[in-house]
Amino acid sequence: MAGMRATITATAKQTRILIADEGGDRLIARLEPLSSAAHGRALPTLLEALALWHGEALSVVIYVDESFDWARSGLADALGFGLQTLFYQVEIVPLEASRRLRPKRLSGLGSFASERRRLG
Repeated sequence: MAGMRATITATAKQTRILIADEGGDRLIARLEPLSSAAHGRALPTLLEALALWHGEALSVVIYVDESFDWARSGLADALGFGLQTLFYQVEIVPLEASRRLRPKRLSGLGSFASERRRLG
């Protein structure tokens, strides 16, 4: 059985959470920014609860914009590396880096969807 995966996007305006496993999406949430969370352990506690519910550790990727203090998420150590606990393993990815992975597409001459499919 494949484990649960959590994808978290933290920006100055909101925090988006997607929890999924091999069966599909299990939880989605759009919350206030982490900076306005009532408690610094809110996000780690949520992930711990999901790991306990599911009975295995979660794989977590948190995407953060450059204006965000990663340590405020409760998922990073003092050096900015993702934590590894009994309940979850965290990888921290700058949001801009994830955006650069998409290829640039030119526009203005109509749809090239069939040509893109042929490229595979």
